[in-house]
Amino acid sequence: MPRAQLSLSVVEAAIGVVLVVGIAAGFTVGVADHPSAEPRLDALARDTATVLGSEPTPNGRDSRLVALARSPESFERARPDTRERIVDLLPADVAFRVHTPHGTLGYPRPPRATAESTTVPTRHGSVTVWVWYG
Repeated sequence: MPRAQLSLSVVEAAIGVVLVVGIAAGFTVGVADHPSAEPRLDALARDTATVLGSEPTPNGRDSRLVALARSPESFERARPDTRERIVDLLPADVAFRVHTPHGTLGYPRPPRATAESTTVPTRHGSVTVWVWYG
């Protein structure tokens, strides 16, 4: 009975093809898509507005959002504490800007930055919180 035998170079070529195809498949299938920054920024904007809307000012009369929107005098009183609170809430690499009927606080928004916002109506006007990676 004759015995079949593969040449060593054919076996080496087959192992090489399997190795190359395996590595190529690992790069195409195993690499996850880069997560988008927008959903996280959107959540940060909403969470910041929620906290500002539920926490009272240091004098305990109104929420921080209502104090910012109530009057120009109230905005000036609430601005420093609210700014510090937002800095504490957001990660260090996230910048913010808050628009109220009586002024803004935070950083100027870069025109090309990807930013997300949320607007909260109050009885004195709307307050918008913008966040972006800065």
